[in-house]
Amino acid sequence: MKKNLFIISVLSILLSGCADSYLERNPAGSTLTKSQYDKLSDKIEGSMRGVYAMLYTVSDHDEFGVRSIDMYGDLLSGDMALTSRTYGWFYTDEAMQSSTYRTGYVWAYYYRMLRNVNLAISTFKSQSTLQDTIAKYGLDGTAYKYTREEYTMAKAYAQALAMRGYIYSRLFYLYMPSDQAFKASEANSFKVFPLYTEDNFEKPGAFATPNEVFARIENDLTTAITYFDQIPDSIPRESKLEIDKNVARGILAYELLNKAYYYQAGSERNTAFTNAEKYAVEVINDGAYSILPNSELLTTGFNNVEHSSWMWGQDVTTETAGGLASFFGQVDIHSYSYAWAGDTKVIDLNLQNKIPKWDGRAKWFNDGKKNKKFAGCPDGKFYSAANPTSTADSDIDREWLSDNVFMRIESMYLIAAEAKCQLGDLAGAANYLNALTDNRLEPEYLNAATEYAEYKTTLSDATTLIRAIEYNWRLELWGEGYGLQTLKRMVRPSQSDPESKRIRGSNHLESKGKELNPSDQSFYFQIPSSETTYNNNI
Repeated sequence: MKKNLFIISVLSILLSGCADSYLERNPAGSTLTKSQYDKLSDKIEGSMRGVYAMLYTVSDHDEFGVRSIDMYGDLLSGDMALTSRTYGWFYTDEAMQSSTYRTGYVWAYYYRMLRNVNLAISTFKSQSTLQDTIAKYGLDGTAYKYTREEYTMAKAYAQALAMRGYIYSRLFYLYMPSDQAFKASEANSFKVFPLYTEDNFEKPGAFATPNEVFARIENDLTTAITYFDQIPDSIPRESKLEIDKNVARGILAYELLNKAYYYQAGSERNTAFTNAEKYAVEVINDGAYSILPNSELLTTGFNNVEHSSWMWGQDVTTETAGGLASFFGQVDIHSYSYAWAGDTKVIDLNLQNKIPKWDGRAKWFNDGKKNKKFAGCPDGKFYSAANPTSTADSDIDREWLSDNVFMRIESMYLIAAEAKCQLGDLAGAANYLNALTDNRLEPEYLNAATEYAEYKTTLSDATTLIRAIEYNWRLELWGEGYGLQTLKRMVRPSQSDPESKRIRGSNHLESKGKELNPSDQSFYFQIPSSETTYNNNI
C-alpha cells in the first residue's frame, strides 16, 4: 500500500470541516458489507460520471458544453474569425458580444456542474466507514490493507475536488476583469462570484474575493493531488475523460500562471509563477505524455483522444456524438458542418501572417489555393478521422465521431516557459519553448544554420522571448480554448512595443482592423440578471 499520508488525509477530511449532520455513523462495532461498499462506490462514481457527461452535454448548436465555451473565448479574442453569418451560430462571439449574450448559459452551465460536484463530495463525506477503519486499525494501517472499493471511493473524491477547482478556475478567467483593469490592493475586497462547497450549495451564496477564489481552487487541487498520489497504479482512471493526478497538476499550473499577473510585484507574484512552473514540470517529467512530433503534425487531425500528447479529452462515440452541435460540426470542413456549408471559422489573418516559413504549423490552415472560401480553415489541424481530405458532398463525414481535446502536454511546456520568463530565467524559459518548437520545425531546416537557428538566438532578449511565448500559445493551441486568457494575460496596449498590441485581421466578419484592449468590459463576462435579481448577497 502507499504512504500513510492517504490515511491521515482521509481522517482529516472526515473529522474537520464536516458537520455532525453529514455523518451517518454505523452502530458501534458494525462495518459495511462488501455489497454495501459496492453500492456506495457506485453512487459516488456514478455522480462523477454524470459530471463528466456535462462536459459535452448539448443544449443547442452553439451550446454543447466546454468546447462551445472554448469557441466563445477564441472568437472573442480574435484568434478565431467567423467569415460568414449564413446560419448565425457564433455570430455574437465574432461581434464581441459574448460577455453579455453568453453569460446566462455559461453561468448556469458551470453552476449546475458545480452543484453535482458538491453532491458527490457530500456523498463521500457523509460516510464514516473509513473513519471507523482507522479507529480500529490505527493511523499506521500496518494491520490493514485498504480494499479496492475504499480506494475507488477516494479516487472519485479526488476527481470531484479537482473538477471543482477546474470549474472555479474557468469561471474566474471568464468573469474576472484582466489584471490590467484591476488593482492588486483589491484582491481582498473585489467581489467576483459566489463560492459553493459541499456545505453550502442549497442557498444563494455570498460573492467571494479573488484571494478567496484562489485559495479555494488551490486547496481543492492540492488536496486532490494528495489523494491521487496515494491511490495504487492498479486502480487507473477508466478513460482520459476522467481527471487524474497529471490533469489536476495541469489545471493547477494554469491557474497559478494566470493568478500571478494579478499581483504586480512581490512575493505572491513570484510564488505563483514558481509554483506554476513546478506543477507543469512535474507533469512533463512524469513522462506519461509526449509532444506531438513534426512528423505527425498533419496526420492526427486532433481527433483521437488516444494520442500520446492528449492528457484529458473525450472519446466521442455514436452514443455521445453531438452531430452539428459539436466542435467538429462547427469547424471541420471535412465533416457535414456549418463550416463546410459556408460559415467558416478560420485563423485570424494577422496571426496567420506571423507564421515563419520554418514552422510546420502553417500547414494546419488552408491556403485557399484550391477553394478560396476555405482559406484559413484549420483543415490540417482539425479534420474528421473518417475523411481527412475531400470536401465533396459524397465524401463528407456524417457520423461526427472525432474526439474532443481538453488538455495537451504542449500547454505544460508553455506554462513552464512563461513562468520562467516572468521570473527572469530567460535561458530556462527558452529551453522549454525550444522543446516545443523543435518539434514544429520543417525537415529542411533541421541541419543547417537557418532562419530557425537565427530565431533561437533572439530569445535571449526578454521582450522577444515573451512575444514568442505568446505567439505559441495562440498558434499551438488555436481552437482549444486558450485565446481569451492569452489576450487578457499577455497583450499590453500601454507598451511601446508594437508586437505587444493585438489587431484583428482583415478576414474577420466584424471589427476587422480593431485594436483590442483586454481591459475593455467586453473581455470579461457580466453577472447574469438571474443572479442579480435572486441573489440578495450580491
